Amino acid sequence: MASLPRKPTLQDIAKRLNISPASVSRALADNPRISKALRNQVQKVSMELGYVANAAARALRTGKTDMAALMVPSLSVLRTDGNLDVLQAIDDALGLQGIRLLVVPYHAPTLVPATIRKLLADPRLAGFLFMSNFITEALLEAILPTPVATVLVNAYPERSWEKWEGLTTSGTENLIGAELATRHLQKLGHTRIGALLCESGQRDADLREEGFQVAMADAGLELRPKWTLRCDFLRGFETGRRAIHRLAAASGDDRPTAFFCSSDEIAAGALRGLAETGLRVPEQIHIVGFGNHPLSVALNPSLTTVTHDGVAVGRGAARLFLELLETGTTKEKQLLQPAELIVRESSGGRVNG
Repeated sequence: MASLPRKPTLQDIAKRLNISPASVSRALADNPRISKALRNQVQKVSMELGYVANAAARALRTGKTDMAALMVPSLSVLRTDGNLDVLQAIDDALGLQGIRLLVVPYHAPTLVPATIRKLLADPRLAGFLFMSNFITEALLEAILPTPVATVLVNAYPERSWEKWEGLTTSGTENLIGAELATRHLQKLGHTRIGALLCESGQRDADLREEGFQVAMADAGLELRPKWTLRCDFLRGFETGRRAIHRLAAASGDDRPTAFFCSSDEIAAGALRGLAETGLRVPEQIHIVGFGNHPLSVALNPSLTTVTHDGVAVGRGAARLFLELLETGTTKEKQLLQPAELIVRESSGGRVNG
């Protein structure tokens, strides 16, 4: 009878890369003491070899087993704003440590406590990761009493809020990113800047709106209500397109010369709407989005945008989660991925009218 093939070990990865098994372990845990280049090499080799961490050994150390619950308000949130990249990065990092990811919609903050109690009854559960663009006080109050490793994903306390002190988070600079985008338009000479914003109540979008307002106020520019239009976060393309048509019908020649958009999906809809109403981008009007959607570079014209590095956010969240699981604490309470403006054709130079 043929023997089963031997499972790859940390020592196999270490031998392939000529490093110590301890370095391999730290790299797989995304430890910042290991260089990013080496961490990427270790992850690549571990996947090539088919390495999976020993979940039983982890259970002995932590008293828990091999499952983490990724809590989302609904499954639709996974298709917006780079969240699939976040999910994939978390799943990759935890999977290398033998931890399976269970995606659980909680539907409303009021339902979170009951959902948490049901999941905690499962002895396989190691902890929670909460991914939400809808961060409210009610949600934070539901999360804070959780007695196991818990990380808030895609969120960062960019302004003072006492409840943040008890949370471990990994997120992106939304407020600062929106300021960068708006000031970019101002540097191009725009004084008549409109905004296509999401409905209030979504923390990412609220911070982006606040960043836009801060940059406008700092420059002494007027916020004109009829140039600030609301769009749906989950139906960004169609509602962005319709917003432009509403503005064109109501404003005539009295229109902005540039728009800041809360997401790339909204910006893509705005580009379509502007083309349909006969306005040329970038010759007559400039557009800036947010999120660096994979298709933003393929639009015509290509879209100026602000990065939202979902992979980095996901890896950071996984690292914090694993640290909590191993030691009950983290060296860094809150990880922040810096925003970066990517200038493309949709804001190429000064407008001609």
